[in-house]
Amino acid sequence: MSALRGSGIQGLMSSCLAFEPCAEFYGSKGASAFFGESGFSLFGTWKAETTRRQRRAARASSVSGFNAVNMVSGKAMAIAVQPAKEIAEKKRIHMKKRRVVVTGMGVVTPLGDDPDIFYNNLLDGVSGISQIETFDCTNFPTVGEIKSFSTDGLVAPKLSKRMDKFMLYLLIAGKKALANGGVTEEVMSQLDKAKCGVLIGSAMGGMKVFNDAIEALRVSYKKMNPFCVPFATTNMGSAILAMDLGWMGPNYSISTACATSNFCILNAAHHIIRGEADAMLCGGSDATIIPIAESELYKIHDWSPTRSCWCSGSCCFNSGETF
Repeated sequence: MSALRGSGIQGLMSSCLAFEPCAEFYGSKGASAFFGESGFSLFGTWKAETTRRQRRAARASSVSGFNAVNMVSGKAMAIAVQPAKEIAEKKRIHMKKRRVVVTGMGVVTPLGDDPDIFYNNLLDGVSGISQIETFDCTNFPTVGEIKSFSTDGLVAPKLSKRMDKFMLYLLIAGKKALANGGVTEEVMSQLDKAKCGVLIGSAMGGMKVFNDAIEALRVSYKKMNPFCVPFATTNMGSAILAMDLGWMGPNYSISTACATSNFCILNAAHHIIRGEADAMLCGGSDATIIPIAESELYKIHDWSPTRSCWCSGSCCFNSGETF
């Protein structure tokens, strides 16, 4: 018999061995079932007035790690108890939330390529819906097509010929946002590029470049754009812009249909709040005005001129290009 030190032996037996004294003990009225009236018991002197609160207090002061033998009723029991493992509580480091501010904006839309012009046109109710000009639209209704935009000085001519439109819109608007926020070459050189990221998503990705590759394949695989597959992925726009700027922070894309831009902006803000980035370029870009996409929408009558919204006589949905 060992480790019979301290006054908390009764609580120690109750908590660590997980058993209660036998009937003889409770019936002894203070006497020891093993050592008699004048002796002692492993469970101590039994008291009827012992409350649950007192037993809990005794258990709290107990120490684990002993061997015990109980000879009550002529039965021997040997129990080995392992030392209780200490649970280390991880202290949560209090970190003040960082504020997130919008320092610059860039847009490429049917309503304008400048944020102020775009916003004023929205307030004035100007419509960006028009007839399709990039291909024969005899069998198609109107869409929100970007009529003209320039990549001069923003995208290398060789790349602009190979890239999908959604990537061109992304690159142009992204660089315009930096200029709008006053991020010059001097400011750029002072930024920690490992803490600057790009999070620009796309619902459909490079549909135009992939569609052109399929058409070229009808003639010969040698006519295909060698970058048709990577340029068709939704994350390639963010990757190209990040490589162009030399930014090495968080870089990926999100694709959640019409809510893509909102999710990208939200996640970019979270990266800054958590201290994972100091600056983020975020938003969304799409260019889906091609025959296959418009035919599919027309097939399900999403923007059919004969289908009206419940609240007005206008069309329910128009596809468009934007960043």
